[in-house]
Amino acid sequence: MERAEVTIIGLGGLGSTLAKALSAHDIPVKSVFNRSIGKAKKLADQLGISVADDFPGELSQLGDIVFITVSDQAIAQVADRLAALSNNFEGKLCAHCSGNATADLLNPLQKKGAATASFHPLQTFTPQSGPEFFNGIYFSLQGDEQAFTKLQDIAKRLEAETFEITSEQKSHLHAAAVLASNYLNTLLDTAVEVGSLSGLPRSQVQKALLPLIKTSLKNREDRSFADTLTGPIKRGDVQTVKTHVTLLKDQPGLYRLYCVLGNRTIELAESSGSLDQATADKLRHILEGADG
Repeated sequence: MERAEVTIIGLGGLGSTLAKALSAHDIPVKSVFNRSIGKAKKLADQLGISVADDFPGELSQLGDIVFITVSDQAIAQVADRLAALSNNFEGKLCAHCSGNATADLLNPLQKKGAATASFHPLQTFTPQSGPEFFNGIYFSLQGDEQAFTKLQDIAKRLEAETFEITSEQKSHLHAAAVLASNYLNTLLDTAVEVGSLSGLPRSQVQKALLPLIKTSLKNREDRSFADTLTGPIKRGDVQTVKTHVTLLKDQPGLYRLYCVLGNRTIELAESSGSLDQATADKLRHILEGADG
């Protein structure tokens, strides 16, 4: 691709990791901006970026591609402030990286000639994340199609993949990402809590479960979740499920979660052909009442 220069506004986990990754892959970063100027200047010094401040003061400080990596609630304000810098954004590509918000938040910039899009990485980042966090991940693209080619080129340079979605599909995908990432952490913490109800230390339960968690995820890399399902429900082990439900009866929140997930797992097992109808009905009867 052309050596288009990049600007990043917002240096949280994603923004700072993106700056490091772009620099590592020889994509020039012209400027970085952050509410904390000190943070912007520190990153600029590390990466040899010439412009660092709290916010752009003039159009000339912006690169050809501007990534807005601030919180969702701040995107519209940033777009308005950027649009106030000039009446002509022709040749600029402005993209925000929100999972839930659409590219419509950048309309003030689009009206002044910029190509606009949402460029959302399906990955979780912290300030300590490195360029390798983009390897093999997927970016969803939504917005102006004329912006997609440059964004696809950047993703390719970062060793990532892209796919196009509509504005209607965006929130569904983000909800799925929250379930797969944020709620997965919650579920795993809940699993540790259940194990510790017996009196075992939480730290010991967590250490014991981690190899199982890693293997479960690895087994699902190239196969469907239904095909790699294991455990008592897939085996039709009615007595084990009954024992679990009995143990959790006096823990209403944990009981409800176990039963809701159990019913979903019955559906998965049935879809893979590993569970017959009669056994599935017995298991549902054990789990009944949790949805009420």
